[in-house]
Amino acid sequence: MILYISKRFETNVAARVHRGFLEEKYGKENIFIIDMRPNKEERRDKYICFGKYKNKIKRIGRWIQGNTMYQSKKIINEICEIVRKYNIKFIFIEDSTFGNVVKEIKCRYPETQIVTFYHDIAVELYAEWAKKGGIVSKIENSIAIKQEKINQRYSDIDMVFNERDAKLYEKYYGNKPNAIIPIAMPTPIVAKKNIEKLSKEKKKVLFVGSKYYPNIIGIRWFYKEVLPQLGYDFELKIVGRGTEFLAEEFNDERVKVVGTVDSVEPFYQDADIVIAPLFDGGGMKCKTVEAVGYGKYLVGTTESLQGFNDRMESDLLNKKIFCVDTAEEWIKVMNILLSKKYIEKFNEDVFEFFKENYSYEATKKIFMQILNSREK
Repeated sequence: MILYISKRFETNVAARVHRGFLEEKYGKENIFIIDMRPNKEERRDKYICFGKYKNKIKRIGRWIQGNTMYQSKKIINEICEIVRKYNIKFIFIEDSTFGNVVKEIKCRYPETQIVTFYHDIAVELYAEWAKKGGIVSKIENSIAIKQEKINQRYSDIDMVFNERDAKLYEKYYGNKPNAIIPIAMPTPIVAKKNIEKLSKEKKKVLFVGSKYYPNIIGIRWFYKEVLPQLGYDFELKIVGRGTEFLAEEFNDERVKVVGTVDSVEPFYQDADIVIAPLFDGGGMKCKTVEAVGYGKYLVGTTESLQGFNDRMESDLLNKKIFCVDTAEEWIKVMNILLSKKYIEKFNEDVFEFFKENYSYEATKKIFMQILNSREK
């Protein structure tokens, strides 16, 4: 039996892929899942979601204990009991800020091996967020930073997404992570032919992102700084959990806020151009890997293309996948794409770039090597 702990259980593409690797190697029936998302409390066979703290007093209580909102002494003790009861010798943690959990497990059961996947480097990213946010953000992010430092001290194997995060990890912790494993997702089922759209028809532009600080800041920036300067007829759809409130802000008839959907697949299939105007964050972006997985034209920033642009050949960079950071660059590239007489909904070369670097199969080998190495 192995233990899988995550606060990104169903919402994160990379987390789903990692869990898939673990299920393939150890068997789904041999994985006990601790879902740390603040959802409704739920317990079933080999699955526990502890649920959200009941009120603000409970949250303050967790802070006093030195815990983030995702953990408490009671939760940590129950996790340790699961480790004891099932004689668990291997734990995979899908986040780097569960320091008190990791420390307590290692102190009670030092023979247990713990692998941590860093979706970002909290000590760098969360420090910036603490500066920008209010009092709650400052407290929560400051505690998360301390939790990552504890997590790093007691974890046996650490993985990161890309070279940037590897350098940040080394900068703050004095050594290199054990592995760099880029973001991945199962290969989408896409139409293997070019679908051309006549210029007289509206081009379809897509932004995918949940109600998450960098996403909201980014799409607001695009709406204010770029969209008014685009001179062609098009439709921009904004898709993402919790983004419905943007409909009141964005009153341009070219913009449609879709919000929460069951699946993003039909929106990617239908899009001509995907945009990712992100200027903040860490790790690698799910929306970027999804866009290249569907073979789309993509316009992004240095941030949204972290871990992608350093693997890209010259025939793709700034020809099918554009890296632009200023409003002037964005306006120029978007107008060029929107003015195209024909635009391919599916680009074979973009899709091949995805398959070679970010598909399930491409990252599986590296991931399995790390899992096998811990068993030696």
